[in-house]
Amino acid sequence: MDYFTPEQVADKLQFTVRTIYRLIHEGKLPASKIGRKYRISDEQLDRFMKSLETGGEKQQDPEK
Repeated sequence: MDYFTPEQVADKLQFTVRTIYRLIHEGKLPASKIGRKYRISDEQLDRFMKSLETGGEKQQDPEK
């Protein structure tokens, strides 16, 4: 399993580093904190990228 820094993820997704940190803090981009630094695994990044393709996480159907 590979791990990426927020800076590497920002470069890969063409987001700003600030946006990556905001997504991490909002819980939208899962990340592991190792010491004082965040790392995003390749699996976490893949899941996040798939959620972008589908317009975010799947919402539950409203009750009828």
